[in-house]
Amino acid sequence: MPGSLPVPDSVLRALEREAEERGSTPEAVMVGMLLRLVEPGERPRALLEAAHMSLEHARALAEEGRLGEAFRRVWASVLLGLDALGYLRGGGRPEGLAGYWGLVSEAMGEVGSVADAWYAGLAAFVAFREGVGDERHFGAMVGRVERFLEELGGRVAGGV
Repeated sequence: MPGSLPVPDSVLRALEREAEERGSTPEAVMVGMLLRLVEPGERPRALLEAAHMSLEHARALAEEGRLGEAFRRVWASVLLGLDALGYLRGGGRPEGLAGYWGLVSEAMGEVGSVADAWYAGLAAFVAFREGVGDERHFGAMVGRVERFLEELGGRVAGGV
């Protein structure tokens, strides 16, 4: 995976404001903007890399004791992985939760771990919003999302 690029605090604050308005994360907002720069055929790989980065960021936040933010990053990782899957299937990024659910429902037969990741992501979202959850829940969620991203990575590498 490529190295990370430091982002000035003023840009991060702007991304956080935009993310808050959209009910998203700064990473997801940034990825949405950057996708316009990526060739269509490279979008699944770029989104998968962003999903992995979000999951790694979640781990770092959890280690710092910022579990709420870590849960939010797990949710973002799931959505980014699903975005990648949407592009792989030729449909692009889903619109809203109903669009994501539709994608999960359609893909369950071909990507075995997608439903586990979806439900782990939803649980992470609830944990973030409600301020509930603990390290044990966090670890279980991350494990499910990792399996999904690994399975998806095989599809991206294989061009399927």
